[in-house]
Amino acid sequence: MLRKLRVLCVDDSPCMRDMLATSLVRLGYEVVAAGDGAEALAALRADPSISLVISDWMMPGITGVELCKRIRDLPRPNHIHVMLLTARQGQENFLEAMAAGADDFLNKPVDMPTLAARLRVAERILTLQQRMQRNNTLLAQANQKLRTAYRRLQEDMEAAARAQRSLLPKPSMTLGAAHFLSSLTPSIEISGDVYNYQELPDGSVGFYVLDVAGHGARAALLSVMLCRLLTVEAFVSKEDGITPRPPHAIVADLNRQFQCDDNVTDYFTMICGVLDRDGRTMRICQAGHPHPVVLPARGKPRVVGTGGFPVGLFEEADYASIEISLAPGDRVFFYSDGVTECASPDGSLYGVERLLQVLELTRSAPLDRMVATLQAELRGWHQRDSFDDDISVVACESIATEVC
Repeated sequence: MLRKLRVLCVDDSPCMRDMLATSLVRLGYEVVAAGDGAEALAALRADPSISLVISDWMMPGITGVELCKRIRDLPRPNHIHVMLLTARQGQENFLEAMAAGADDFLNKPVDMPTLAARLRVAERILTLQQRMQRNNTLLAQANQKLRTAYRRLQEDMEAAARAQRSLLPKPSMTLGAAHFLSSLTPSIEISGDVYNYQELPDGSVGFYVLDVAGHGARAALLSVMLCRLLTVEAFVSKEDGITPRPPHAIVADLNRQFQCDDNVTDYFTMICGVLDRDGRTMRICQAGHPHPVVLPARGKPRVVGTGGFPVGLFEEADYASIEISLAPGDRVFFYSDGVTECASPDGSLYGVERLLQVLELTRSAPLDRMVATLQAELRGWHQRDSFDDDISVVACESIATEVC
């Protein structure tokens, strides 16, 4: 309940006003008296603790109905309960009072037990309103805290995304005897997909594409960690620091290092590869990642690879490297499962066949245009503003010299 209700008693008759005030005090209320509507409005402006007004209807100047209208226009944070007293008993009078904003309507002469009962109802209503206002205030404060936390989280996510993007290679680079082009479209600001291509000491090129299971900060943190690990040093022999290691040996090392247990269930798929310095031989190890597509300069696109186990799931998993022979102009495409598993509105997946068709239709275009066309195709297929999964594509074109 409210503490002690403070009531404004308004009547132009001193006798009626005093009698009503005395009765209200006996009922335990604090009373402020006013002789007309103007005095009542002044009292309300001066005393914000008044929460209930009992006013006569017929008064000179400002009537009870007009007073009620003006009360509703006051800039008060709390609701003021207004009760009008009148000898009028017609329905139109009741409707007029309610339309003016009155909360209750009591006939004169006032029956004090009835008035006391109506006041108890008013107290319950005001108590509920006070609780609701307090709850609304607490809710507004909680919402503000949530907005602040969300804004900070968004800023952190954007900063993390910028840091993650800074670890990626330039989208278009010529390294050794190959040209690389890459694209990343994260499902949210940060991504579980990451890739890199880097020239090794002997002139060959080491590269990888990987996709950490899941989404969000956890996947992004692991992808950043892997990016820090898969440097040039990870691709070359520890004995001489020059000779490229077999890709399957690099993947096997990662599998031993990142094993799932009862508390950690992180794993990732990847393709690790080395392109010889002449641009004609590519060795790759596929660890659960989608099959690469080879697009020969002369010939149909084809998928290659043996599948393999994702990294981190099975401690005893065996990994093997395969060899791809390339001629000048041959292209190899690596992509995450966000491409082939991109869903249309009816749930149909994009699939490998559509990917092969796009690559075949755009085979004469530069790499950047091929990838841009694929991205446009995926957006048209998905028909939404954002994708459900990260989408990464790395394309490699051999620029080896023709052998006479």
